[in-house]
Amino acid sequence: MLLRGPGPQGVAEDYLRASWTGRWRAMCEAATEQWRTYLFQGVPYADCAAYADADASAGRGSAFDPYREDTEITVSVEPFSEGDGRARVSYEVELRYHGADRAGFDAIWQGARPIDRGTVELVEVDGDWRVAGVDAG
Repeated sequence: MLLRGPGPQGVAEDYLRASWTGRWRAMCEAATEQWRTYLFQGVPYADCAAYADADASAGRGSAFDPYREDTEITVSVEPFSEGDGRARVSYEVELRYHGADRAGFDAIWQGARPIDRGTVELVEVDGDWRVAGVDAG
């Protein structure tokens, strides 16, 4: 996986973009071992590739999946705090749908704007920043 840069903002942006574009392996690789346990929902996958393969073969998906290819995803992150090998960034993910099923896309958001906001907690692991948690909303 090629990380955007050495800083926590770049890692957070890569992680968020991977989660919204369905790139589970990239999302997993940007996470700490502890956060992977949360992502794996308790299933003992051997590694991130096994996690991504299992998700694909299970056919699990989200309500957003049918709209993903016709949606422009804009990820913005701002530093919130950083020090002692820990960082927190605030984020906003905005989705702009350009497909034919506007009513279906809008129904996902139940009348709200298609924006996700929150914070990403990061820690330094062996000199690299990794996602330790995400607090949406």
